[in-house]
Amino acid sequence: MKGKVSKNYLSSVNEGRSLAVRCLYLALAVCMAFVILSVTEVEAKSKKKYRLSYTSKTMERGEFYNISLKGVPKSVKAKKIKWKSSNKKVVSIYSKKKNRAVLRAKKCGNAKITAIYKGRKYTCKVTVVKDPEQKKADNPALNASSVVIHYLPDYAVPYIKKDAAYNYSFQFTVSGTDESVRSWSIEGDPVVAKRYHITDKGLLYKVFGDDDYRTEYTECTVKAELTNGKVLTAGIRGYDDVNIFIRNTISDFKKTYITDKMTEYEKMEKVAWYLSAFYEYRVAQPSWSEYLVTGSGDCQASRHAVMIFCRELGLKAAACPDFDSHGQTVVRADGKVYLVTTGFGNPKPRYYQINEITRADFDKINEKNFVDPAYIWGE
Repeated sequence: MKGKVSKNYLSSVNEGRSLAVRCLYLALAVCMAFVILSVTEVEAKSKKKYRLSYTSKTMERGEFYNISLKGVPKSVKAKKIKWKSSNKKVVSIYSKKKNRAVLRAKKCGNAKITAIYKGRKYTCKVTVVKDPEQKKADNPALNASSVVIHYLPDYAVPYIKKDAAYNYSFQFTVSGTDESVRSWSIEGDPVVAKRYHITDKGLLYKVFGDDDYRTEYTECTVKAELTNGKVLTAGIRGYDDVNIFIRNTISDFKKTYITDKMTEYEKMEKVAWYLSAFYEYRVAQPSWSEYLVTGSGDCQASRHAVMIFCRELGLKAAACPDFDSHGQTVVRADGKVYLVTTGFGNPKPRYYQINEITRADFDKINEKNFVDPAYIWGE
């Protein structure tokens, strides 16, 4: 019938309008959530960026003390920060300059100092006492004056095992004060210090081993700087468990296979035999120290192990560094020069070679290896 609209049509229109309204509300809700999240993140960053130099303080009656809002540029004008005291009869704001204020303790009691910057508040609770004896004793101390710590890389754990009696990390804490630690650091020889790390929570650990296996231990200092400027220190002595293992391995080899009656040649041959008989070939594992720990390595690891063992026996030895000098080590024994070749890829016990070489042979080999002739030939 003309002029009339069906109920089904009106219902469909209403449902469409309702759906559009709900979609609009949903979009507005998402936008609001994003805005709130963004504001929250900004506020969180702002809160983290700025802080008072003290959150609590005990003062003597008549004492003056500086307090500052950390993170605020020193060039900021004093009027940009609003300082307030909740009880001016107890503590007053004596003066203001840039990002700091001077507090004056007037009478015994408690007060809350507030700094307002960019709309945010930062507070410090102040207690004023009558006599110095009433002040809480401030005798800050670390929980250890010296610490012994060990290092063991992950690859070595299945072979050496961690000793339950050793510290592989140490948690430093500060007691005897209300002050907090502004910063932790490692002090000492830069080469040594870089092998240690301490977190901003005071957790100390060693991040690298020592380069030289003959190094028994290294020493440096942990420094904790408190918010009031006081500095606390503790000594650190660090041991590398891989280096301890290597020294013990070489020592055991000497005791078991080397005698004073042996010639230098016999000692050299015993080294080549030992490293071929007890160590497997592992491709792309060139570290001689890992070779001794894990029992496997490639020809580069083997040639350097020969050099180390021979030198420990008082022989002149140099591993050939060129990539193609597979398993070759130049050794001087009993006045002669030899080319010791180890590291063959067969199952242990493996084959090895020892060949006497002339100076001409050496010079030919040395075209790519750059071994010091004066060291080997005694020139």
